[in-house]
Amino acid sequence: MDEQLANLLEAYAKAHGDYTLARLEYAMYHGAKKAPPAVSAADDAPEAALRVCWSRIEAQLDAALGCILAIERDRRRRRKPDARFVRLASSLKELDRSSRAVRWALTISESHYDI
Repeated sequence: MDEQLANLLEAYAKAHGDYTLARLEYAMYHGAKKAPPAVSAADDAPEAALRVCWSRIEAQLDAALGCILAIERDRRRRRKPDARFVRLASSLKELDRSSRAVRWALTISESHYDI
């Protein structure tokens, strides 16, 4: 695995930890509300295995982002500030950015193999 991809996976792991904690805090504070779905961590897998599981991670992220949008719409109607939601949404957005960077690195490294 190249160094750039390893660095991006490290950033993804940090963002994943932040999202997991924010999701837990949100669920504990809003016990009656359903928390956004969990998103898998990037396993310490070889690059080939990472390519296979990354599509699953991206699908989980899409579901979590959809859930956040639904909560945001409901929150706007009520005009209730909620620091836990703000933290949850920002951590998910950072996780999504990290995921996109990893996808970019996987795509770039895949194109190098095709040459």
